[in-house]
Amino acid sequence: MKDDNTKEPDDFGERITGWHNLLGWGDGDDSVAPYVPTPMNVVKAMLEIAGAGPGDTVIDLGCGDARILTMAVEEFGADRAIGYELNKHLVETALGNIYRKNLERKVEIVEGNFMEADLSPATIVTLYLTTTGNAKLRPKFKEELRQGTRIISHDFPIVDWVTDSPDNEAVKVGTHKIFRYTVPNAYEVKIEPEKPSDDRWNRIKKLFDRL
Repeated sequence: MKDDNTKEPDDFGERITGWHNLLGWGDGDDSVAPYVPTPMNVVKAMLEIAGAGPGDTVIDLGCGDARILTMAVEEFGADRAIGYELNKHLVETALGNIYRKNLERKVEIVEGNFMEADLSPATIVTLYLTTTGNAKLRPKFKEELRQGTRIISHDFPIVDWVTDSPDNEAVKVGTHKIFRYTVPNAYEVKIEPEKPSDDRWNRIKKLFDRL
């Protein structure tokens, strides 16, 4: 008989053995980042910064256990959410979470390489990859994403792209960083390197004059 005081796991993924598989680099050579789950408070901040809501289609590249997708639909009212994941164990976990929450009509999981996916339906794309992984996606983003699509990257910037922040900096959530980019401004706007003012140059010159 089951003990009534036994606590059910909060996450379907806790029922799956072999976490060393879940924490790997995915399946095969196509993986560009290890699986590290984004804390739930950071997931919420990412969706808030994205301005997620009704009318949005959220695509998560490397969706893990589907936590971004389910929150986007449940708490933010996104119309649709699609996740791409290589690791079959994580796909199983994600599907379990989706069915448990009865979200299968709005949330879809695709087991496969997101580099081969069609990203054009997205109004929001979320990432927790690496700087190298983000760089590989730049040409695909330029080619497939519609004007106004928001890209939200956890911890790693898209190098040479300009964020929506006035100072081109990340939004900080504790020790985490969140970068928001909007297509096409992110790659069309160029930041001119800062030129030293005359006063600054004179101060530098005086330092050398003293030598």
